Amino acid sequence: MFNLMVMMILLLTTATCIKESSKASESLDSFAAANFSFLKSIQASNEANQLRSSDYSASFEISKVDRNKELLTITVIYPEGCNDSKFMMIWNGLVLESYPEVIFLYLRRTSKCSEVGNSATRALSINLTTCLGDAALAQRVKIILCNTSKKANTENSDIPVSSN
Repeated sequence: MFNLMVMMILLLTTATCIKESSKASESLDSFAAANFSFLKSIQASNEANQLRSSDYSASFEISKVDRNKELLTITVIYPEGCNDSKFMMIWNGLVLESYPEVIFLYLRRTSKCSEVGNSATRALSINLTTCLGDAALAQRVKIILCNTSKKANTENSDIPVSSN
């Protein structure tokens, strides 16, 4: 009985710490930017997290991340011979209720080319207000940026991005 009560308390505590953004319905479920696409999907986000590898996402490196209030710019490096490279940013639509709030963004690259040649660089810029649907949240939220071509470990950690 005691174990059941403890499990119920833990479940209720966890459920109150994670919620769908109150304005998530006002945000866009998907859109195409100049050089990447954005998708808000719990299923795609869970898949991106579970399948992180060079099989799931063509390899790339995140070389730089800049944040100016609600504008997030991610500079990526990938093999130059891959002109068909497409990037997708995936968010599950959930906000971790801490202060500041936290969201996870998964970045995936698709390409059909053989990975040879020099490196190419691309800057991916996103207005967080557009994807989160809340200007105040977009300015204060902490982002954990995940490269889906690699498993997160001590050598390949996810990148926390604050608005400071």
